[in-house]
Amino acid sequence: MKKYFYFLFVALFATMSFALTSCGDDDDEPNAPSTGKMELTIDGKKYVFTNAMPNVSSSEYSCLVYNNDNQLNFSIYSWDDVEKGTALTDENFTLTWSTYNAIIGMPTSTTSVKVTAKDSKNVTISFNNAKFEDMRGYESFTVNGTITLPIK
Repeated sequence: MKKYFYFLFVALFATMSFALTSCGDDDDEPNAPSTGKMELTIDGKKYVFTNAMPNVSSSEYSCLVYNNDNQLNFSIYSWDDVEKGTALTDENFTLTWSTYNAIIGMPTSTTSVKVTAKDSKNVTISFNNAKFEDMRGYESFTVNGTITLPIK
């Protein structure tokens, strides 16, 4: 009888070692696509955005990025024509900056805003002392840096 208990325990331990072993890749999948760093310098102050809400149609791309206190809304028109190297001008781009009041800004003629990368998951936009003014010309803000935004 002792011999049977010994074999029973050996069999039990052998099967339990397989049953209780986990896979090496048990990490949960991320909820949102990877977007890289979502930070820009606006009027000389660095802002880090923690959330993104993209919306894409064949003719327009928009993405709201925000943190607890600030929002930045990107709108790119003629989206199907946008590719790496496309300059974003007052004809195809607006940027809305919200801290307390929203400023819907259009790039000025001397502004440098460019799409530096675009694939099926992300679009990267670079700003080089890009000045944005509201349509009345009363309010403005200046943006520097590079941001990668999700597409879906």
